[in-house]
Formats: sequence, structure tokens, C-alpha cells
Amino acid sequence: MSEPVIFTFSPRWGLPSTGPFALKLLAWLNHAGITYTQAHEDRAEKGPLGKSPWMEHGGQRMGDSDAIIGHLANAQGMDDPRALNSADDARADAMKIAFEERFHQILEWELFVHPEGAAEMRRIVGELAPPVLAGLIATRMIRHFTRQLHARGIARLGPQAIADLGRRQLDGLELCLATGDGWLGGNSPALADFAIWGQVAPMLHWPMRGPVASHARALPAVADWHARIMAACFDTRAAA
Repeated sequence: MSEPVIFTFSPRWGLPSTGPFALKLLAWLNHAGITYTQAHEDRAEKGPLGKSPWMEHGGQRMGDSDAIIGHLANAQGMDDPRALNSADDARADAMKIAFEERFHQILEWELFVHPEGAAEMRRIVGELAPPVLAGLIATRMIRHFTRQLHARGIARLGPQAIADLGRRQLDGLELCLATGDGWLGGNSPALADFAIWGQVAPMLHWPMRGPVASHARALPAVADWHARIMAACFDTRAAA
């Protein structure tokens, strides 16, 4: 059977994709030694669930990064990395959920609503879309995420409250990494490491200096953890 094709947002900021959930999936695949082909697709609506990433393999199309990981682990005869076999697994999973749910909203707020993030998105869209359409596309995209984040609750808070929430989550991650074995899963990386890294890595790499991204860059244990994941799972040369 041919190797799976993983569809992700394009690379940027020195990362193999701008998508946090794609970064999780790619890191896990590389760590697990599973070969795949990465295809760049910036229109998430083309995927089976209307979001990125997704996989095509053996005539099957599958969305949702966790579902893809479980499917490929089973196909390879590996233990399911999502399994909860101990209290440590449960704690790591709870932290994973917190970052993929709440911190992801903060990441989107800093990328699409914060003035520096919105300016970067307009620049990116300007590179990808025809000039006559770029401004309209960027405006609609920023408006969409602003409304979505308001509906989900985070954008109902003020900028200071949002920044404080993001810094608090990062401080918790720093404490866990600094006082443990360097990984959230014990003495080796677990799915929670790759999932949370996928949410944090864009902030460590993108050029904007929003309050949460700036705080992330000031945390030494987070910086070391990030460098170890990049070295273990990716070619550390800057992506195109």
C-alpha cells in the first residue's frame, strides 16, 4: 500500500506548516518513524471535515489529527498514543486538551485579532491571492475569526485578560517541563508533547511581538523543549 498523504497548510516562519494541529501530526509521524508525503493545501474546506490537516491513504480520506494518529498507530501495530494507562497519562491528556481548546483560541486571537497579527495575515494573503482580491479575502478572514472567537468566549474578554490567560498557561507548561524529566510524558516525548508543542511553536517562530508570544519566548524550559522536538523530529533548517 502506498504511504499516506498528509495535507497541511503551507510552511512559514521556519516551520513545516503554519497549522498547530498539522505540526502535532507531523512531529508524531516523524518521531514514530512513519513515512508519508506532505502536500500543501491552504484551503481547509477541501478536507473531509473542512479543517486542516487531513490524510488520504488507501482510498480513504480522514480528518482530525488525533483520529489520523490513532488510525496510523493501529495500522502499524503500535500502541495507541492516545491511551490513558496511568495517572500521569491522564494529567498529560488534560493539559493537552487545555492547550488545544483554550490556548488555541488565544493563538488565533493573537494571530487574527491583535493588530500585529492581523497585519501579518494581510501580508500573507497578499502573497498568496491575486492583488485585486487579497484585501477582501484578508478582511473576511479576520472578520470570520473575530466573530468565531467571540462566539467561543475568548474575544468577549479584554486584551489584557486574554494575555493574562495565555501567560498563565505558558507558565504552567514551563513549570511542568522544568520540574519533570523534560517531557510531559515522562522521560520521553508523548502525544501531549507534540500536541502542545504544535500550539506553542508558531508563537515562538512568527515575527509578531504580541504579549503571549513574547512571554513564550522568555521561558527557558519551553525554549529547550522546543529545540529538542525540532532536533528530534524535523530538519532544523528554516522551512521555505
